[in-house]
Amino acid sequence: MKKIVVATCMSLLAGGALAADANEAVKVLMDMAASNAAVEPGSNAVYADYFAPGMLLGYFSDGFVRDFTTALLKQKEGHSQLMIDWDPVLGGQDGCVPKDVTYGKPVTKGAVTEVLVSFKRSWCYDGDAETKEEVTQVTYRLVEEGDEVGENHFVIDDIHFVNDVPLRISLHELAK
Repeated sequence: MKKIVVATCMSLLAGGALAADANEAVKVLMDMAASNAAVEPGSNAVYADYFAPGMLLGYFSDGFVRDFTTALLKQKEGHSQLMIDWDPVLGGQDGCVPKDVTYGKPVTKGAVTEVLVSFKRSWCYDGDAETKEEVTQVTYRLVEEGDEVGENHFVIDDIHFVNDVPLRISLHELAK
């Protein structure tokens, strides 16, 4: 299983750093989340890191990277080791491999393009049918930024679960 996760991550990182279309960067994160959710938990489990340096530099906006780095440094200053203790792509502490994933059509408002992603994240747990069928909705905010040769690509500027606080606001709180 470790080899599959590592191979998936390497192919994602090697496959072109910046997204050519708005859905591409979002799909990279969702694919990583699906791989992570499929890993058997344990002391030897290996998970893909959404915020590894290559991911931050290739798939996230300059503003997001700045906010993430500021929060990380503030946490280190306070001798905290755990910065984000939930899965910011699937939401919550634990989740199933996302099921019935749909990507909405990108909607551009000014300089920001939003993509709404819907999926079932609790379908594999014991419990009532209502919880299992609950659909999670996440809005990805993307902006276009230039790469090293000046070509613009869509990168993730924020992740916002419907009815929750956007990730960048959480990062600002951690940076206080």
